[in-house]
Amino acid sequence: MNNLIFGNQDPQKIGASIEEKVRSSVGAPAPVQFELEDGGLGKANVATVLFDVGSVLNGSRPSRLFGYKFTLPAPWPASLQVWVERQGVGAYTGPLLYGATFAKPVAGEVTIEAHKSFGTPKFLGDPTVAGKLNAIPDLAKRVDKLLRSETAMGAITVKLPRTFKLTPEAGGSVLVLGTLVRMTSMGMGAEVDAGEFLAIATAIEATL
Repeated sequence: MNNLIFGNQDPQKIGASIEEKVRSSVGAPAPVQFELEDGGLGKANVATVLFDVGSVLNGSRPSRLFGYKFTLPAPWPASLQVWVERQGVGAYTGPLLYGATFAKPVAGEVTIEAHKSFGTPKFLGDPTVAGKLNAIPDLAKRVDKLLRSETAMGAITVKLPRTFKLTPEAGGSVLVLGTLVRMTSMGMGAEVDAGEFLAIATAIEATL
């Protein structure tokens, strides 16, 4: 069975399984800290933009059982929020909401174009910041690849609005990226790609 689809609804067992995937993705030598959030995702975040995006995505998912907030290893505050959704007597890993808070400010919000069948989408929004990001080789391509809006979790097709924002926040800036798990081994395995998010966030923070 896919390692992010579960035959139970036990939050402790499921949390431990997801933590193993997060730890492997970021290459952490010790378990990654996380907490159960069964009352609604986003409430533990300092950055209001992360709270707002989390609230919108969370509110649209009536099958959600509970969620987790992982604290990711980075030189600035970074987190991963994971929805777990009901499937019969079992569950599967739903939307992933990544966030990073930078001390460096931005003048205005930046987003990214919709996925293109041909060519690479560009960053849009504040012209100075978007220009800097578009100048980083392959950054837009990597972001576009990470922004999965549909994936098959067993017999369930999971969909999510395409979400990428770099926004001014309290003298600094916050990066938010919403995605879904990546299928591997012809659907028999799955990854969360937390390491790729941190690599993208590091490239963005360095250019601000």
